[in-house]
Amino acid sequence: MGNTKNNISKSKKTHISSLLESDILKNIPKSPGVYIFYNEEKKILYIGKSIHLKSRVNSYFNDKNKLNFAKKKMVSEIKNIETIITNNETESLILESTLIKKHLPKYNILMKDDKNYLYIKITKEIIPKIFTTRIKNYDGEYFGPYTSSNNVKNTLKVLKKIFGYRACNLIFGKEDKNLIIQSTNGVKIPCMDYYIKRCAGPCLLNKENIQAYKESIEKIKKILNGETKEIIKILEEEMYKKASELKFEEASELKKDKESLVSLETLQTVRDFVKGDYDVINFIKKYERFFVGCIEIRDNKITEVKNYEIENYLEESDEEILEKFLLLKEYSSSGLNILNFLLPITLENHNILEESLAKIITIKQVKIETPKVGPKFEMLKFAYKNVYEFAYKKYLASQSTKNFTAKTQKNFLTLLGYTPINKDIIFECNDISHLSGTHTVASRSIIKNGKTDSSLYKKFTIKTLENNKIDDFSALKEIIQRRLKEIENKKNLPDLIIIDGGKGQLSAVLTTIEAYKKNCDEPTKILLDKLQLISLAKKEEEIFLPGKSEAILLDKESEELRLIQKIRDEAHRFAITFNREKRIQSMQKNILESLPGFGAITRKKLLKKYGSVENLKNIPKEELKEILNKTQIETLEDHLLI
Repeated sequence: MGNTKNNISKSKKTHISSLLESDILKNIPKSPGVYIFYNEEKKILYIGKSIHLKSRVNSYFNDKNKLNFAKKKMVSEIKNIETIITNNETESLILESTLIKKHLPKYNILMKDDKNYLYIKITKEIIPKIFTTRIKNYDGEYFGPYTSSNNVKNTLKVLKKIFGYRACNLIFGKEDKNLIIQSTNGVKIPCMDYYIKRCAGPCLLNKENIQAYKESIEKIKKILNGETKEIIKILEEEMYKKASELKFEEASELKKDKESLVSLETLQTVRDFVKGDYDVINFIKKYERFFVGCIEIRDNKITEVKNYEIENYLEESDEEILEKFLLLKEYSSSGLNILNFLLPITLENHNILEESLAKIITIKQVKIETPKVGPKFEMLKFAYKNVYEFAYKKYLASQSTKNFTAKTQKNFLTLLGYTPINKDIIFECNDISHLSGTHTVASRSIIKNGKTDSSLYKKFTIKTLENNKIDDFSALKEIIQRRLKEIENKKNLPDLIIIDGGKGQLSAVLTTIEAYKKNCDEPTKILLDKLQLISLAKKEEEIFLPGKSEAILLDKESEELRLIQKIRDEAHRFAITFNREKRIQSMQKNILESLPGFGAITRKKLLKKYGSVENLKNIPKEELKEILNKTQIETLEDHLLI
């Protein structure tokens, strides 16, 4: 390789004129190689490569009117040019890749990758823990990756519910072959999970508990390895049983549990699609940005799924961006001889690119394919689906801090055929939350003049349902009845009520309103007739209106859709938070109920005076003696509650 470098002399003329008149452009070699543009501070602006350096570099200056705005801006900053001669185009590609990775120039494409996808990790501890992680350190058993974090989290909830596994930070060890607890890390023994049957309680150091826990872990491993048929069959049988008993909400919960487990297998094996080691690459240009997705397949299994946002300052072509992406990407190549690439478009000189990539990755051979049909094409479609979702989430994130206005709300009302009722435009949304039918609660979120107003949020405990009964429709009926009573008394009619759900939920609400109106006076009936409602079905974001059979589908990027998504998500968040609070209160009560010698009166006194079981550990024993006897205090000590 050769190296030529020239400094541009200062001149009163424009720097472009100076470049054209100086020897620097005239002396650029016609050989293949790499060129480097510097600015006045001697910082690298851009690194490029060409089979004909002179022609390529001069193209930036000879007809600048053909350049796009970004390239014109870059050229205006160039104060120095360096060229490095190579023997052939392959060497140019490799050198360009190396230099860009090292210097990360301002105008070269920059790749911002997403966080790694989730893995489920089972630790190597004597009593293993299970949790999700985005980092693979090979210090335990890993299952994944999984593209849907929601599916993973739901699956772990299902597994915890069925088998139970610890989520605590206890440190176990061995002493004379016996299991011991080396450190509690502040954990109570046993914790709440044991009392609600979400853990076998190996912390009790009982042989039966320890054996039961280890057996559960082995069953979980089998399920995570794809052996889900047996457990899915059990869930299906229970689901059909609940449905036959007309317990449709419980059946629906079991269906969700089953779907979470089924989803685990989706990414684990691709034996039916491809044989060998592949990097499947696809891209999307959307929201004025460029996104690239990569699915890494090793030993017929997906080992990594990554998406990148590309900063394409110079508005380079799709082909140029993909080529540079391949050259700049980091590769997992341990033990590989041949790595295959599946691309959505054909790249010029792909033979040279294959040779260059093989040298960069340090493997025997690289093969690039552009399938149009068949299993490999299906993998490309899968990569596209993933990068599309990534692009959409990035777009939503960029818009999340954007403030809406009352105008957005008015526009949405007009689109629906509704009219504003109040001077300050108020939308409200209700949501129901429970855990397998326990502690059913509801929430109401508010958007006023385009902004969420948490001072107007409300939370409700559902009173008409028996505990453990799953019936979202009855809960919704109760919350609507309470809202109608409020409107009757306070005359505080909102501009729009948003129901979280589909046609069924909207129909139930309309039936509730009509039934309520039968017992109202005429002025209240007239007021309630002005109610404006919609329901929003989450899966496809379908909007349903009273009396209309067809759903409205808004553009995913529209302000109006993002507005109602925001209020819906706020109601959901607020309801879940309240449900969690109720469960914690109940769990603390249940712990006291499980302790010998603690009757209802004693429990009531303790919780009334100190608020929670958690607070007991901060109370001096002398003070506790005012309520508890010596035996009761010793019981609390034995269970590490004080």
